[in-house]
This record gives sequence, C-alpha cells and structure tokens, in this order.
Amino acid sequence: MQKYIHIRHWNYWWEVYGCGTAVPDGLRAVEFSLTDDEAGNVTFFHFEFYNLAGLREALWAGDLLASDDPSHTLFLQRAEDLALGKADFFVGALYYPDFTPDLAFCTQPLTTERGLLDLKAPAAAPYYAAVFLSEVRPLMPELLETWTARLSQVLFGRSFTARVACIPTRQEALTSWESNSAAQF
Repeated sequence: MQKYIHIRHWNYWWEVYGCGTAVPDGLRAVEFSLTDDEAGNVTFFHFEFYNLAGLREALWAGDLLASDDPSHTLFLQRAEDLALGKADFFVGALYYPDFTPDLAFCTQPLTTERGLLDLKAPAAAPYYAAVFLSEVRPLMPELLETWTARLSQVLFGRSFTARVACIPTRQEALTSWESNSAAQF
C-alpha cells in the first residue's frame, strides 16, 4: 500500500535547498499531510515530525508544554528515553476533531433514566500527531519516507510505503523564498 507525503509549508523546502539563512543542524521539524492519493485530495492523517535537535530546541523555547502542565514530567522522561536510545519515537501530542452534534443527536428523547448529561460525544480517532523521533540527521525528504513507512505498522496497524508526492525544484523554492522575503518588507 502506498501513501503520499505532502509538505505543508514552503519554509521546509527553503531549508532543503539552503534559501536564505540555513539552520546549523538542518531540518529539525516538518509538518506534513499523509494522503491516499498523489494529488493530495484524500487525506489519511497529518503529522509533525521532530528530530532530536528539534525536540531540544522546542523544549528550550518552551513551545511544547508549560512546566506546570501535569504531563510535563512524563514528557521530559519520554524525551530523555529518546535521547538515550531507549525508544525510537514517542507521540507527544494528538489532536481530535471537534464534535458538533446534528439536530437528530440533539433531539433524542430524554427520560429520567437518560438525561442530557448522558448524551456523550462519540469517540473519534485523532487526525493529527506530533511525533518525536530518535533521529539525529536533518529531516530530509528521504528520511520522512523512511520514518513514515517504518512507523506505519505501529501507528496505524498496517504497513505501507510513503513517498513525497511533489518535490519542487530549487528554483521554485528560491522564487517562493524571495517572494515571501519581499512581502515582509
């Protein structure tokens, strides 16, 4: 089974091709959609992958969890396990769709045995995950393909391969970077 990776932001490609100022450790994080079709019309899942440098940077900046968050200690333990090679990855965040009930759900019969507080939202699968990898190399396209395929069985219960669907040329990335830079001034 084949899935397709669609990078969500041009800044990824700017870094791949070295447009502007390069980050010393290279690509540390990337946000992408995984689709069932090459055109990207049938979304399967959304990811944000971080390598070890990206994890360290996000921890240092305080971008992930506030120190008073009840999960902060567990998150730091998972991060340490990753850095020490005790784990290949961990899922640091999951996002679920909002539930907005339709009228049929709202107008269900209520009784003294089954009241309003018994009308629970149905369980939904997540649509987005932040995944931290035990990877030291920059997250170049071929590594995204490898990690996505490698994690497919454990994350989704089935194995599949993944391929970056559209890789722009260096000139396309440079044009995008120049356009974005000009718009900021």
